Amino acid sequence: MAEEEWVYKESRNIKMEDFLSERKVEGKVYDKRTLMAIFKLMKRGVIKTLESTVKEGKESIVVAAKNKEGEWLALKIYRVEHCDFKSMWKYLISDHRFERIKKDRWHVVTNWAKREFRNMQIAYEANVSCPKPISVYQNVLVMSFIGEDGIPTPTLAQIEEEELDWEKIYEQVKEEMVKLTKAGIIHTDLSAFNILYYDKAYIIDFSQGVTNRHPLALNFLERDVKNINEFFKKKNVKIDENLFDSLKRLIE
Repeated sequence: MAEEEWVYKESRNIKMEDFLSERKVEGKVYDKRTLMAIFKLMKRGVIKTLESTVKEGKESIVVAAKNKEGEWLALKIYRVEHCDFKSMWKYLISDHRFERIKKDRWHVVTNWAKREFRNMQIAYEANVSCPKPISVYQNVLVMSFIGEDGIPTPTLAQIEEEELDWEKIYEQVKEEMVKLTKAGIIHTDLSAFNILYYDKAYIIDFSQGVTNRHPLALNFLERDVKNINEFFKKKNVKIDENLFDSLKRLIE
């Protein structure tokens, strides 16, 4: 019996029909090891059902799921076969926490997931507004779902409502950046595309985050500040020209 079939028959309440019909099992996301990782998380009681795909990217796919209490969760499943693992390996080994990672596709991807989980843990414990990290196993990361009824909230880049209080949102984002920097993490890819907005702003996508010990930490921080300030400037918000210097002092 194929390993995939065993997973489906052992977990009859797993809703994978949509994925099977779209043939995503073969070579894209749901390879045998990924299916086994999902099944393991179900056996542990972390998740109960998979509901629908909410986002697909080059690096990963995000799936809406539920736990046994019926609460919505987000599963970030990192692609294995269709990822640039050599570039990911270079990013990982430049991080002192992962400098001894083997140059092996599966090993790189699973540690990429671990790094994002670890970065999110640090951010969440520092009261940064971000999804709550719940669990990570192999190439699957489980976190709280930001949205409603399985529908994810939009990113700042997707919002066109000019009536929003963009100045207030900017002030909150600056506060989140201060908290994150104080916690010793530089996002490195912070922009309006990686900030969700529901009742407030939520920072997401911590996979490329590094500690302030990274040799390029200040360069990454400056880029994050530039991206944020440029976005809010287009929203006619008076930006903080000293933001980078203020954050820089928290590191030095």
